[in-house]
Amino acid sequence: MSTATNGPAHAGSARFLPFVSDASDGLSTVSLLRRLPDDTFASVWSHECAPLAARAIGEWMWSQPEQWRYWGQLAVRLGDAVVGPIILDAATEAAVMQAKEQRREEERRLEEERLAQVITLYSFDPKKGRPALGLERGCDDAPFWKMKFNEKWERDRVVDYLRWQKPRFVDLDAHFRERGALELERLILSEMREAEKRARTLGISSGGRRPLRFWRGEA
Repeated sequence: MSTATNGPAHAGSARFLPFVSDASDGLSTVSLLRRLPDDTFASVWSHECAPLAARAIGEWMWSQPEQWRYWGQLAVRLGDAVVGPIILDAATEAAVMQAKEQRREEERRLEEERLAQVITLYSFDPKKGRPALGLERGCDDAPFWKMKFNEKWERDRVVDYLRWQKPRFVDLDAHFRERGALELERLILSEMREAEKRARTLGISSGGRRPLRFWRGEA
């Protein structure tokens, strides 16, 4: 028989409550205790198993306080052989469902991490407002960085350069996180001008407002 001091302190005045004993000979015992008139406890059902399994079953039982009285009365009236399978089957089903949810959550987390590495360049032509371009992570619903222009050709001039920088988008994202939107804009414009200069030197510049219009990322 377990004394009241052995049971969890926050059990209140519940007539029945779960309890997990310390391991003995490599096994632990998970029990359903009945509170006696002298405020001690007697087991109406118990199950021996490995300590980890006993803790898991006990934690699940503690999460189901609305079932304690039902289990206890069933055990008292019909015996522990009847209530045991009910508790263990329900605990097993709950563990299976929890494991599935944990796997789904882990899959969602991994997918979000994967999508965070998929960065796409978008062009925007709003009916009201200025033309713009932006970089958007696959896990987001909006660009994390946006650059606006007065004229569409100005935007397209930058797009001519950026569309060939896709392998570097993750690095550009890191630059944005570390230094902010304005510094990323300055970096891209500086690199674009250098690319335009090299294209002119190589004789592959298209001239006009968009020197890299027919550029293919050549050095």
